[in-house]
Amino acid sequence: MLTFPWYPKELNPNSSCHYHEKARKKAIYKDLWYWTTKEANIPKGDYSELGITFYKPNRRWMDLDNMLASIKSGLDGMCLALEIDDRCFTKITVEIGQEIAGMIKVEIK
Repeated sequence: MLTFPWYPKELNPNSSCHYHEKARKKAIYKDLWYWTTKEANIPKGDYSELGITFYKPNRRWMDLDNMLASIKSGLDGMCLALEIDDRCFTKITVEIGQEIAGMIKVEIK
């Protein structure tokens, strides 16, 4: 199980920031997920399932689909570190945890 920090608000699909700022934040977030995954020493393999649990940073209401879209660059970084293509995932489970913690936990099977 990998734990990542909450995504920057600029990565939300509904964000109205400048596209240069969004691209910069995407690159930083992708790099963060890449190095976090590398440091976890997860063995390379044939993974097909992905479980994502969002622990929101506050009690505000958030769309689950927007949360998933916001971490797309992070998922790309994780897959790059594992040397796999994100197309290999045939089952993705996405849920919201009950605790307020401002983190994202990802389980790869």
